[in-house]
Formats: sequence, C-alpha cells, structure tokens
Amino acid sequence: MLGHPALRYLILLITGVVFQRAVCVQFDLDGTTPDVLLVLAIAAGIVGGTERGAIVGFFAGMALDSISVTPFGLGAVAYMGAGALAGWMEGTIVHSARWLTMVVAFVTSALGVTAFAVIGSVLGQSQMLSDHLLQVVLVVSIWSALLVIPATRACRWAETYSDRFRPAMR
Repeated sequence: MLGHPALRYLILLITGVVFQRAVCVQFDLDGTTPDVLLVLAIAAGIVGGTERGAIVGFFAGMALDSISVTPFGLGAVAYMGAGALAGWMEGTIVHSARWLTMVVAFVTSALGVTAFAVIGSVLGQSQMLSDHLLQVVLVVSIWSALLVIPATRACRWAETYSDRFRPAMR
C-alpha cells in the first residue's frame, strides 16, 4: 500500500513534523531553528517539478500552521510558493553539481521565509518584519542548503511508484 507517491509524501511530512518539533528545537540559535518542512517542500520541487513542489509545499505549510501560532494558511501559501519556485529553478538550471542544488535550496528558502514574513505582516502580524528577520532568513537558508541533499534522496524515494501487487491482481 505504500507504493503511491501521495502516501510516501504523507509519511515524509509526518516524519518532518516530528523531526521539527523534537530535533530541530535543539539547534536553536537566538530563537531561530532549521525548518524541515520548508526543506521538504523545496526538495519535492527539485525532484518532482513545479507542480509537485507546490502541492507538497501547500501540505507542508498546513502542517506547520497546525503546530504553530501563526495565522492558518500563512505557511501553506509561503511554502507552496517556495516549492513551486524550487521546481521552476531546477527545471531552468542545467547542472551537474550538488552545490547548485544547495544554492537553489538557499535562494528558495530565503524567498520562502521572506514571503512568510511579508504575508504575515499584511495579515496583522507586524512583529514578523523586524531586525531579527535577516538572521532568521540566513539561519534557515543555511540549514536548508545543508539539509536539501538528504531531503532530495527522501523525495526521490517518494516519487518512485511501485505497485508490487498489481501483477497478482490480474
């Protein structure tokens, strides 16, 4: 039953939420932690393209919104954009080096966090646009660049469609 990509991405998102709440809080740097759910959205875009990045980004953002105190839907919009942008950038850049994948993750993560803060401030969360934003963008983007390689491997696993029981059902 785990052959469908949607189920595999669901497993990755649940694992990402647990990892975000249990492990990433240990890497706190002045109130800023790595954002595993954003990394999953970006990695899904890199591996599966623009549409897959947007879909996984939307659900990763909804998962973030369910465990944080931000307006519901804010993470979904920002992460959907970051995942789609990562898929678009990956499709337009011809590369053969891992460091370019890390650059794509750094840039899209920075834009995703900035979009999160700007949209949040429009929705009444004025504290999101502060002097602390630059530190948050840098820390989250650096962590995203470091975590994107293992995340893309996990997303490649999620993308493979294997229905082992199909021949037995004929």
